[in-house]
Amino acid sequence: MKEKLISAAEIKNLHPLFKGRLGDTLIKILFSFTGMNKVNGVYDASKHKSGAEFVTDLLDKQKIIRKIENYEVLDSFKDTPFITVSNHPYGHIDGIIAISVVARKRKDYKMMVNWMLSKIDTMEENFIGVNPYAKDNKMSTIKSSVGGVKLCMEHIKAGHPLGFFPAGGVSSPHLFAKTEDREWQPSVLKLIKKSKAPVIPMYISGNNSWFYRFLGIIDWRIRTVRLLHEVTNKKGKTIYIRLGKPITVEEQSKFDDIKAFGAFLKAKTYELRDRKE
Repeated sequence: MKEKLISAAEIKNLHPLFKGRLGDTLIKILFSFTGMNKVNGVYDASKHKSGAEFVTDLLDKQKIIRKIENYEVLDSFKDTPFITVSNHPYGHIDGIIAISVVARKRKDYKMMVNWMLSKIDTMEENFIGVNPYAKDNKMSTIKSSVGGVKLCMEHIKAGHPLGFFPAGGVSSPHLFAKTEDREWQPSVLKLIKKSKAPVIPMYISGNNSWFYRFLGIIDWRIRTVRLLHEVTNKKGKTIYIRLGKPITVEEQSKFDDIKAFGAFLKAKTYELRDRKE
């Protein structure tokens, strides 16, 4: 395990501005402003565990209540591969929640995740980290997009379950309407079709704070800086995770148009949204 999830040394290597005495001061401000201090604290409290035990311990210590509906659907896939597709309402915490739910029944469950979750070494047995901007990743645990796709295909073909957030980004914030994913991305949808495995829609309830949504209206880059705070401000929140009816390979094969296929999977996922949210 790492001493810190995000260290000052890592930040110093990002830019010469963070070196020297001025750099030390800037790093302290950065850690406080972005919420990295709090995220490190959350990691420290649970880093003695790994995999499903780590994510469960983390969520329990944050007092995030998870209500799982139709959980028994996973019992039909004890030894066979399947894919979960989920909406992406919060950001980093979504992957943690998904792994806590599915890996409790299938320890071999993995999710394709972004660079931030890839940094959590205590979760590495349950993710395939993807960095679409990497040119040479021989020294990194984060794979290029091409390498990530290959690992995903190998995982599912070996009979293991795999999870995706097909939006590829956090749900679009709206001040006066329900938060919803952008159009699901063709690259992920093509991978799902190629996998030829049953798909289980998984809806995660809720959205980020009103302030986060407000920042998104101003500028998505400002909103992104705030995202780490959104990992640590869910204490005491109840989140519903609803699993839908599996979508068979035969049903998926009816869609030749990838855009229509994405709209279909997204609609099946959002059908699980409770009107009371």
